This record gives sequence, structure tokens and C-alpha cells, in this order.
Amino acid sequence: MAARARGLPGTRSLPFMTRSARGHRTARHAISRDDPRFAVGAVLVTGCVTVMVLHVAAVVARTVVRPESGPLVDIFALLDAGQERTLASWWTGALLLAASAAAALVGHLAATASARSREVMAWRILAVLLALLSLDEIVSLHERGSRWTAAVVDPDSALTQFGWLLPAAVVLVLSMGVLIPTFLALPRRPRNVVAAGLATSVAGAMGLELVDVVLIDAEAELRWRYMAMALEEAAEMAGILIMLLGISMAVRIVRTDGRVTISSLHAEGVRDRAPVPPTGSPEARADPSLTVTAP
Repeated sequence: MAARARGLPGTRSLPFMTRSARGHRTARHAISRDDPRFAVGAVLVTGCVTVMVLHVAAVVARTVVRPESGPLVDIFALLDAGQERTLASWWTGALLLAASAAAALVGHLAATASARSREVMAWRILAVLLALLSLDEIVSLHERGSRWTAAVVDPDSALTQFGWLLPAAVVLVLSMGVLIPTFLALPRRPRNVVAAGLATSVAGAMGLELVDVVLIDAEAELRWRYMAMALEEAAEMAGILIMLLGISMAVRIVRTDGRVTISSLHAEGVRDRAPVPPTGSPEARADPSLTVTAP
């Protein structure tokens, strides 16, 4: 079993301690600068900023150069976050896939630590949901919703302007029957952060898409539409990063003599004072944690 980093030579503890109302010491998990999660988060934030900077640069350059054909047209289109199957959509899809993998890992750690079956199932459902959102982002499933709307709505109706928003709203309402019990089964702190991230991403995608519809209807200048598109993509990315933060809060990470151990919070009390078992021993194989040897 993995050892608690606090109090052992050559180890570092990432959580900090506080006292509860009954006087017992309990662990609260802060993400400090020496936490691996901080480094990963910094890389992901840098990636999001880079994608958005390239989007703005492409929009400005296209406005100035105004190419009609040639490779510049394709390059500007590839960097435009307001279009589908671009660098931005690939990056957003990759972030969602990473969040899906993280939720699946937390579910696995919770299962091996004998967590409640409802919580384990909730993490697995969340992993599937995020994987489906990643698929949608990469292959643009939601864009097909515009054709579905056109097929059931009168062509002269103003509802045709909403495109994929109508079927997306229907799917969102229907999915509440699964989402609500799923989130209720998650631990409180991770649940609140993940829910805030999902709300940010969905509100950004659907809310700013609605703003774009209003801008088109008002015959606003193209620059305002580009601004709305940029904000939409930025909100989606920010929401996914918040979800990743919430998922990471459901695990405990300990660095011990060059090893990084990721374990479920449910296994904390079992390993607080236990020695580190030899690699390959039966105790190590039964340990409900994931250990990575750092270079």
C-alpha cells in the first residue's frame, strides 16, 4: 500500500491538514505549484491560449490580406475557431477525451478502493458522456442538427435560424434524467466543480450560438460575429478545464522518492501510516492506486 507522504523521510505531501468541528484532523486537497496537476493545468491553459491567439491572428490577417484562393485561404480556415474541423475543434475534442479518460481513471480507483457502487457508476457514466461530447466536437455531429431542424420546421419559420440549437436543447433536457442522479452520486466538492465546468461549456456553446443568430438577424458587422465565435470557443475550453480540475479533486496525489502515486480519496485512511511495500509484492498488487516512477 502507498504511504502517506507526511511524516516519512524523503517524501512530500500534497494535501494540507485542517481541523474539523469535532477536533479531528482531516485532509483537504489544495493544488499547489509543486503538484503535478498544476503543471498539467499550466500546459493545458497554454494550449487553449495558443489556439485562441492563432484564431485572432488568422481573423485579423484574413481581414487585411483578403485572399481569394491559394494556401492562405486554407491556413486561415484551419486556424479559425468559428469553423468546424479546425485546430480549435481538434484541441477541444482532445481536452474532452482527456477529461473522459480522467473520469474513467477516477472510477477505476474508486472501485478498487471499495467506494459506493453508485459513485463508481457515476464516474463511468461521466466518462462516457465526455467521450460522446469529444466525438461530437471532432466529427461535428451537432452540425447535422441543422438539417434535422430544417426537416421538421417550416422553411419560412424563424425557427430555422436556430439550426442545431433546437435538437441540442431537446437532447439536453432529455439527458437530465441521467445527469442529475449521476452528479448527485459524486463527492460534493468534485461534483460542484465538474457541474460548474459543464454549465460553463454548455452555456458558452449554446448561449453564444444564440447570440450569433441574433447578430445575423440584426445584420451586425462581421467583426462582432467573429468576437462571438471566439468567446464561444473560449467558454467551451474554459468549461472543460474546470471539469478537469473537478475530476482531479477526486484523487490524492503523493510524491515519494521519485514516484508519483495517484489514489482514491476513499483509500486515504487505509494508507495513512502504512509502509511502502516492495514493488511486485502481493500488497503492492492489491493497492488501489496508480504509481508512476518520475525520471
